[in-house]
Amino acid sequence: MNESNTDPTQPLLPSRAGEHDDEEAADSARFDKVGLSCLLVQHLSSAWGVRTAEFALYLYLIVYFKDTLLPSSILGFSMTATGILFSRWAGSLVDKYGKLPLVRTSIIVQKIAALLAYLSFMVMLSEPTNGIGPLHLFNMKFTKTPTAFTTPTFFFLVASSCVLHLSNTTISIAVERDWATCIAQGPFFSMKLSRLNTYLRQINLLCKLCAPLFVSFLTVSFDHTDTTGGETILSVKILAIVTVISLFFELYWIGTVYRRFPVLELEQQRRKSELLAPPLTEEIEEDVEELVPAPPPLRPTGYMERFLNLSDWKELVRLPIFFSSLAISLLYLTVLSFDGIMVGYLKTISYSDDFIAEMRGICVITGLIGTALALPLEKKIGTVRAGNWSIWSMVFTLIPVIVSFYVFAPRSPTIGTPKGSTLGVIGAMLLFGGMALSRIGLWSFDLIQTKQLQTALDHHPRRNTLTALQYTMQSVADLAKFVMTMILWEPFQFRWAALISFLSVSTGALVYAVYVKKERGHIAHLPPNMTWLKKIL
Repeated sequence: MNESNTDPTQPLLPSRAGEHDDEEAADSARFDKVGLSCLLVQHLSSAWGVRTAEFALYLYLIVYFKDTLLPSSILGFSMTATGILFSRWAGSLVDKYGKLPLVRTSIIVQKIAALLAYLSFMVMLSEPTNGIGPLHLFNMKFTKTPTAFTTPTFFFLVASSCVLHLSNTTISIAVERDWATCIAQGPFFSMKLSRLNTYLRQINLLCKLCAPLFVSFLTVSFDHTDTTGGETILSVKILAIVTVISLFFELYWIGTVYRRFPVLELEQQRRKSELLAPPLTEEIEEDVEELVPAPPPLRPTGYMERFLNLSDWKELVRLPIFFSSLAISLLYLTVLSFDGIMVGYLKTISYSDDFIAEMRGICVITGLIGTALALPLEKKIGTVRAGNWSIWSMVFTLIPVIVSFYVFAPRSPTIGTPKGSTLGVIGAMLLFGGMALSRIGLWSFDLIQTKQLQTALDHHPRRNTLTALQYTMQSVADLAKFVMTMILWEPFQFRWAALISFLSVSTGALVYAVYVKKERGHIAHLPPNMTWLKKIL
């Protein structure tokens, strides 16, 4: 094992490179244990802060704006629009600046934005609802009702949340995509990248499950309404303190991760030398074209072309990986997940908070199962076919969910009954069982597609800029979901939103089939006597 401390870009056992012994491969594909532990601890702290803020923002808005859900929709719409407008710019920063300075700067911006958002809630929740307080007269200049949201404090909250969302995107592109690809370089690159992506995604899912429980525990244990009508804000203060502590921890720990993986600095030096190198000769340019899938884009000439980054989009569309990116982006146009929209609908049909939390926990567990199955499935049938199996399994397991909406869900403005949900036992089994099973295919496909994108753009000089365009497509689909639910806002109309979501997921599976066709030449293996169908597939 002493050879593992030599050049990380060289094979450990070059004389036996043609063999595929599983034990040898597993041993050679291991990471530096200390470095990997540092990376996972760093990511745990970052993901915990992101998931905590995501849940807390909407929870405290519901606490303050008790008579309307419109402020929550405005917040979600604004954050999603920020992702659409600035995700590509965030990716270009990862390509342009040093790895460690950029991530540290993003961490500082992220924590400051979270602190400012929590500070906004401290001001809002400390203001008595009876209209007596130091900020009441100031806010009344902009609104005549205590629970209206056209106040400077709310707009400051929205602005802070948008900055928080953008910094989260930058850190995600830098660490989960760029750093992960660099760390996995060397022998058994594919296996190492799959494992590293799995570890990072499992941490995200665990934080998605546990962080909301932590916030709920704080609000139940430390918050209450005082005699003046105001809300105590101790839980917000605790979250702010945790944010400050994690700021200093992550600034130090990310440097430790950077030092434990020298390949990150080598990659940074290589990129810097390429930028400072003189223009290539024609002979060298021909060699580079074999490594880079697409030539550098032409400089945009018009203002709109520069604003819309059309040259980058044209370059991405020319790549085969575009269809894979479009497929996963279409999965974001869905209400068939335990987000705020689905939770709000379930509450309108009389499901309790405890039951919803339990079902959400089951879906997170099945999602973890999906991440665990991704690597064995990929090793068994290959990355492209594994993605095809995963996304279509998601489509088929969502069919019972659609049946539950159209057979058992209410079709009139009448909502839940005092005795329980209007779905009934069979409807609940179809709804929650189908959603839980669909998480296996969803998160398995998410991991596989992430690796496909990383591998396809591995040698591209602007891989993070193009990677960010996938984030933009996902944000567009997410924004379309908000628009859809604003139009279909009645609970009895939710079945139409569910149907549109199912059609979007199915379209994503069909788009991925195009990617499979381009990569493998066919979509599925068929018997020899079905040659007519093989010409199509």
